[in-house]
Formats: sequence, structure tokens, C-alpha cells
Amino acid sequence: MANGADHIAAGALTGGVMACYGQGQDEDVNPLLAIGASTVFSKLPDWIEPATNPHHRQFFHSVSFLVMLGYGLKKAYDWKPEDKCGQMLRFLTLCAGAGYISHLVLDVVTPRSLPFLGKV
Repeated sequence: MANGADHIAAGALTGGVMACYGQGQDEDVNPLLAIGASTVFSKLPDWIEPATNPHHRQFFHSVSFLVMLGYGLKKAYDWKPEDKCGQMLRFLTLCAGAGYISHLVLDVVTPRSLPFLGKV
């Protein structure tokens, strides 16, 4: 079962992959920012809904939120900003979202998995 260190490692790995992706797309990428954003956001679900009991996974640990996040990331991916600030914001949004998704993917493979909706 994934613990905090596993989520951090997955977030850092995700950030590294995103940095490689960004450089392959000819974007001005700072790998440390990509890894940092993904790592921080890979821990965000447990900061929002701390693991104080076995049933801590609610809305922000749910399949529904995963789908909504995926939709939002698709919109961010399709966004074509014209200035450098917008390009950096777009890329960091993609890194942060990928980090959050890495957390949910690790939680999906645990015995309790993810609820479909959870309590809002």
C-alpha cells in the first residue's frame, strides 16, 4: 500500500517525465519547477483529506474528481498561450495536475481503491 514516501517518489518521477516532455515540445522548462510542482501536488490529496482513519478517502480521493481533473488538464493542454508567463503557467498546471493524478493512481491499486464520489 502506498505511503507518503511512495507518493513523493511518484510525484518526483512524474515531474521528471513532465520536464522531459516539456523540453521535447520546445518549451522553456525549468526541471526543478516541474519536479517541485508535481511532488507538492502529489501530496495534496492527503493534506486535503488526511489519513486519520481507513475511510478518509472522500471527494478529493474519488474517481469523480479524477475525471474532473483529467478534463481540466485536457483544457490546459489545449490552451495555447502567446506570452512566456502564460506558457509557464500552462506547463506548471500540467505538472501539478500530473502529480495529483500520480497520487490517485497509486491509491487506485490499494485494497480500498477510490470511491466513485465520496462525501463532498
